[in-house]
Amino acid sequence: ITSIMNRVRNLKNKFRNEENITEEFNYTKISADTTDNSGTVNQIMMTTNNPEDWLCFLLKLEKKGIPQMDVSLLNRLIGRYSQAVTALPAEKYSQDESYARILVRFAELKALQDPEEARDQFHLARLNCKKFAFVHVAFAQFELSQ
Repeated sequence: ITSIMNRVRNLKNKFRNEENITEEFNYTKISADTTDNSGTVNQIMMTTNNPEDWLCFLLKLEKKGIPQMDVSLLNRLIGRYSQAVTALPAEKYSQDESYARILVRFAELKALQDPEEARDQFHLARLNCKKFAFVHVAFAQFELSQ
């Protein structure tokens, strides 16, 4: 029963937070500098600061281009993913799938710049999110590519 109640609570929070983030995205579209997104980041950090909100924000940011082709976008994404990883404590979110996805994607983006730093990030992801198979698969794919 506790597990079901936690799941329901998580779903309620997820839908409520998606509505808040959508409102914030609409607000940042109106602002003068839409590439900054600091308003959205500040709202996430000051209100909910959960992996689901961060992942939603980061994935929308990634849709603005192709990081492999746009160095500016790649640097911006790496900076935002770094902020997310810093803002989300591993001991609290290690069992959260969205947190694991953030760690993996951060490592994949780092691989485009510095494979050694990417390897460190993959080790961090594997250490903190052991129960998610996609974390181990992503690391194996990275090692194979190297």
